[in-house]
Amino acid sequence: MNVLQISKFFWPVLGGIERVAWELAEGLERLGLRSDVLCANHERVTSQEQLTSGYQVVRAASWGMLLSTSMAPAMLPALRRLAAECDVIHLHMPDPMAAAALWAVRPKVPVVVHWHSDVIRQRRTMKLYEPLQRWVLQRANAIIATSQPYADASLSLRPWREKVEVIPIGVSDRWHAQDSAAALALRQRFGGRRIVFALGRMTYYKGFDVLINAAAALPEDSMVVIGGDGEKLACHRAHVARLGLTHKVRLVGHIPDSELRSYFEASDVFCMPSTVRAEAYGVAMVEAMMMGKAVVATDIKGSGVPWVNRHGETGFNVPVSEPAELTRVLCEVLADDAQRLRVGRAARDRYLAEFSADLMTRRIAGIYQRLI
Repeated sequence: MNVLQISKFFWPVLGGIERVAWELAEGLERLGLRSDVLCANHERVTSQEQLTSGYQVVRAASWGMLLSTSMAPAMLPALRRLAAECDVIHLHMPDPMAAAALWAVRPKVPVVVHWHSDVIRQRRTMKLYEPLQRWVLQRANAIIATSQPYADASLSLRPWREKVEVIPIGVSDRWHAQDSAAALALRQRFGGRRIVFALGRMTYYKGFDVLINAAAALPEDSMVVIGGDGEKLACHRAHVARLGLTHKVRLVGHIPDSELRSYFEASDVFCMPSTVRAEAYGVAMVEAMMMGKAVVATDIKGSGVPWVNRHGETGFNVPVSEPAELTRVLCEVLADDAQRLRVGRAARDRYLAEFSADLMTRRIAGIYQRLI
């Protein structure tokens, strides 16, 4: 069986959708299924590369970004060529460029739509995009939602519920019981203080401004470390300086994938302070759970975040955009070693039961088999 994934971008670009597309491509290869990838490039040339795992990645030439969408019309001829060689197309949404390519090419093979998030912010643009999105959902033979709460709350998915199947996002297991030398070095770098770690793209819905505000009242023997790059990084750094918190909050920018495990390992608690449903799931939070870390997240209504992080079991969910409450819960978790270890173990157990990459891949492969 040959699968063609269409993703906004792909590894080494880091992001929730890109991580899922990479995990799925690697996992399908392990199952003996070919999974090529079509995505947008960051340059005005189309490139093609063969990865060591066995599949090819075609990056279509792009003219740049507009309203968070890569303008890559080269996806159309690339899709026309690749669709002739595949048995099923797996489309990661939202991605207007990929949706437009699918509409223009109209491949004859089954289409699986992976619904990562509703379009939340671009309300005016959505009026133009909605007919195309509706066509894609109607064309889809199956729709994957990442959590039941998000599927239930999505107005876009409501007309197509009979085609929706919930498959949680899974990540590869990189957990080891022993501390690495790199993690120890990180703890020393941050003065041996207890570390609250957060990770994500520096964009409007991640709530890092809320975490920065919360950091002001955290104990002096603690440090907030935030990883990630994006358009709001300079703004957040200026916010930290304005509050006089450079001794307590570090925005370290992009963290290479090879170093991520050390940051998770060095941390005492993982925090996901996101503020709106654009945070549909929280892949970084699942990585923290895989590493056996207690999680403090937010109770975003209609999002999968509080479903992934079970309140009182794998961590705690606080009200959205309330820094005082976030501070209170972080202080409690940092101060109680026994509780932190207990919820960390429960987080690891929940990861093993529901959120491994292999489990996600097998479930999705089952949909392909059913359709074909």
